[in-house]
Amino acid sequence: MTYTSDNSLVPRAKAILFTVAAITALIAPISAFAQGSDGHRPICLQVNRIDHTEVLNDHQILFYMNGKHEGHKVWVNNLTNRCTTLTRSDGFAWESSIPQYCDNLEIIHVLQSGQTCTLGAFSPYEKAS
Repeated sequence: MTYTSDNSLVPRAKAILFTVAAITALIAPISAFAQGSDGHRPICLQVNRIDHTEVLNDHQILFYMNGKHEGHKVWVNNLTNRCTTLTRSDGFAWESSIPQYCDNLEIIHVLQSGQTCTLGAFSPYEKAS
């Protein structure tokens, strides 16, 4: 049996629709990860699949992925604006109730200065030869 937030019983057909909607909501972040940064849906990186990050400069951060789903891919995030106190030796923190970094949505905090900066678009990163 399924109950709503006001503790009333939901008919079986509504319960099935609710279950399908809930499963779809759980799968959406996974499919969003596979989408390109085409302006329609953000690319979201699952936090538990990020091996480590590397600050390149005051406006780019590399996200190194682990696991078979990402194929050990590296993503670069181009911050929406320069994060003037973010350096290669500084770290950053992120607080959210969802376990993913999504482009153009997340705010990071530079540990040393406390400056807040917004993640920009994610794109696959290929190291220049």
